[in-house]
Amino acid sequence: MPTRNNTYSLHEFGKAVRNLRAHDVSPTLGPDLAVFPPNPVPQARAFAEHSTHGVAANVWEIHEHSGSHVDAPFHYVPSGLTIDALPHDVLFFLPFKKFDLAPYDPQPGEPVGRDQLMEAAERGGFSLEDGDVAVLDFGWDRYLPGGTDAREPGWWGSNEPGLSEDACDYLAAAGISAVACDTSACDLSRRDGEFFASPGHTHYFLPNGILIVEGLRGLAEVPATGLFVALPLKLAKGTASPLRVLLLTE
Repeated sequence: MPTRNNTYSLHEFGKAVRNLRAHDVSPTLGPDLAVFPPNPVPQARAFAEHSTHGVAANVWEIHEHSGSHVDAPFHYVPSGLTIDALPHDVLFFLPFKKFDLAPYDPQPGEPVGRDQLMEAAERGGFSLEDGDVAVLDFGWDRYLPGGTDAREPGWWGSNEPGLSEDACDYLAAAGISAVACDTSACDLSRRDGEFFASPGHTHYFLPNGILIVEGLRGLAEVPATGLFVALPLKLAKGTASPLRVLLLTE
């Protein structure tokens, strides 16, 4: 049973967490969502309506890899864990370090390298530690509808810089728990729908139990360090799960 002191400690912990700034870095799921082609956009249809049933409820059709989501190892590794087999706290209250890569003006099909990651870490005043979530801000929001360099809706998911093999090796060697990004596939390099490489998915990340979180928004407003908070849905034999991701900072 919890003691009076333990209860007080939990109360103080909750108070401290509520005093942190919460950055909601997840997009809204809906038919206008930018996705990774050829994945379908989320769709909802009315199952019950106030006028007819006295209550309202919807039925959703959502691809596992929609919006901000996490890839399970099984996505690429036949022997890897599925979403429902992952520990419930696998992305819960983990320290994150944000790599601001936007100043390099990364281009589709041109992977970001190890040296750029190391320079971004130096600018951010941090070094990666075991168990961190590496958050990659490519500045990709600018290409979304309403962004400063908005493109047609399908462009965002068909174009991304990705990561070089030495960049993936640098992150994996640091012992990170996960890598997260504001593009549709983090390490995958793609231009106008043509794939070039995905060394993290195939070799450095998922095969080593390092999770991949994709499709974040609003990273430019987030400080370099903080706490990463998200919970995957418990989808039976799932290859991925949508997430509501909060980045907590002082």
